[in-house]
Amino acid sequence: MAMIIDGHQHIEAGHAEILARMDALGIDRTVLIGVGVRDLSVITIRDSPVFRHDLLLRTIGHWSARRLLGSELLKSVLMPQPNNDRVLAAMRAEPDRFYGFAFINPRYEHYMDELTRCLDAGMHGIKLALPQYPADLSGERIFALCEVAKARNVPVFFHQGLTPESSDAAAMVKAFPSVTFIVAHAGAHYFREALQLAAAHDNVFVDTSSYFVTVSKLRRLCRKIGPRRLIFGTDVPVMSRDPSEGLAKIRALKLDPADEKCILGDTLRTIIEQH
Repeated sequence: MAMIIDGHQHIEAGHAEILARMDALGIDRTVLIGVGVRDLSVITIRDSPVFRHDLLLRTIGHWSARRLLGSELLKSVLMPQPNNDRVLAAMRAEPDRFYGFAFINPRYEHYMDELTRCLDAGMHGIKLALPQYPADLSGERIFALCEVAKARNVPVFFHQGLTPESSDAAAMVKAFPSVTFIVAHAGAHYFREALQLAAAHDNVFVDTSSYFVTVSKLRRLCRKIGPRRLIFGTDVPVMSRDPSEGLAKIRALKLDPADEKCILGDTLRTIIEQH
């Protein structure tokens, strides 16, 4: 029987509302990720024509993101280390419905302790949000984190940052060929680079979440790397209002049922069950 897994959703408070939408839409499981800000509205975005045009996203969108991330407002709500406890609570309450990825700030003094705590408690992967928590993807701290991913056989799910050091993942991917990497939002501002990275490395998968990832981009990804390297996600509530939006994009592709089944859950389930 086909299983639908939302591979990317944030939990800000309780999990009851998330579970209700899952039941309404036929989503079997969801990968929950914590939040790194005290007020999620600061980084919540709404659909915009900018997101549907790659050139606008790489210029106006990139500039807007840099402006927000450098603002005093964001600094006032940014947590030193993202909150993973709500994810753990949801996993304990509904172990058959929720997976969890440990949201880590590599620049946090005790980041390895937090990673170990989360993985020991049953989390299934690692999440990096490099726009909020920039780090050198070829640096010592990221490589130490990847060593843990390799030893624990868990994926590294990363949202590229806005600097060359935090966006260029080539060295990291090459250094850890046995680690599964998932590029959030199909690279967002770096769609072309994400496409090239995934095409060159079989251990790189692409997340379909957010307004950034249009049906047109999904079709291009299917042609270039194949649908079985795509992982369905929504990024509710940060970059999508409801999981139904993400599901509609996948179904609009009108793929072979076996390929659609892989995108909607089988591929991610295989990655997670290796853990």
